Amino acid sequence: MASLLDLINRTLSELGQPAVEALSNLPPLAIAIQAKLFELAPEILLDYNWNFAVVYVENFSPETTNFSPDYIYSYQLPGNYGKFFKWATTGAQWPLYAIWDGMMLANTLPIQYYYIANDVPFANWPPLVARSLVLYTASKMAPTATNNIKLAEYLNNQYLLARTKAIIENDMERSVESTPYNDFNRVTFV
Repeated sequence: MASLLDLINRTLSELGQPAVEALSNLPPLAIAIQAKLFELAPEILLDYNWNFAVVYVENFSPETTNFSPDYIYSYQLPGNYGKFFKWATTGAQWPLYAIWDGMMLANTLPIQYYYIANDVPFANWPPLVARSLVLYTASKMAPTATNNIKLAEYLNNQYLLARTKAIIENDMERSVESTPYNDFNRVTFV
């Protein structure tokens, strides 16, 4: 998968600039691209429920103090918490909850849920998602790096296409919860 150096070089290539050989002694544009990659990565991660960014939490130890009278328990959210994905409970009522000030408030002990992380290392990103990050970064950098608004618009359109492809690939890899019921997919014996 992609390294930070790969992502910087791919972004430089989209902007028509030469590649760099190492992360040490980067030219100013590459330093700006590196900063922009780190700035935009959480936005890409939280933009969709990516399979590679899902993390499971099972917490048996709520905080000792609870500031909300509406909920019995308060749980500290993980440091890389990006957004809530789904409860892990199956076959039961999903608990009521609230997220407030870095805490998840609920009436459930233990609490089990999935969330989308906001700091997945680039090496774990699928190629199409990494490609969309590169194009998004290049589209944001193009106006200042090249003074070419048309290039920025073109790169943004390419980003939207790459994002769509990444979402399709991501959804194809999800687990199938149920099969459609119609006359075309049933096996019949004669």
